[in-house]
Amino acid sequence: MATDDRTWVCRSCGDEHHGLAWTFGADSPLTWQVTTQADRDAGELTKDQCVVEHNGVLSYYVRAHIELPIIDAPERIFSWSVWISLSEESMDIVHENWNNPDRARLEPRFGWLNTALPYDESTVGLATMMHSREPGVVPYLHLDPSVDHPLVREQLHGITLHRVAEFNGL
Repeated sequence: MATDDRTWVCRSCGDEHHGLAWTFGADSPLTWQVTTQADRDAGELTKDQCVVEHNGVLSYYVRAHIELPIIDAPERIFSWSVWISLSEESMDIVHENWNNPDRARLEPRFGWLNTALPYDESTVGLATMMHSREPGVVPYLHLDPSVDHPLVREQLHGITLHRVAEFNGL
């Protein structure tokens, strides 16, 4: 499979890259996408955090990565860039510490996945634990290992380069 000839433009940095993309994701939480324009106008969406009212409920979201190890290229990681909902209390703590150099020392925070990923079974609503990292580095997620879902299995057991190529549409 000749994947090295693939050229693509990164939505984050705007630069042209060659080869496989190692991160795919959503620019906003699913709730942001399905709510009314009036609710979006009253809410706030940045590249890493979101607050929006939907159906009368104020919701809080943080962008994080679900990292999948690559079995046949252990030096690489594939990441889904996703959004999770947090409680108001958790969001307050995360937001207050967003630029804190000790942010990586925060206790993990429980959240619900709020991104639809291309799996046969819905990924929306999967239970997660968000682990903060130092400022400038996207938090990472551990999915609940007791849940029988293809994404959970991929996080636990890894994927192949062939699977990464499939995500790239090859």
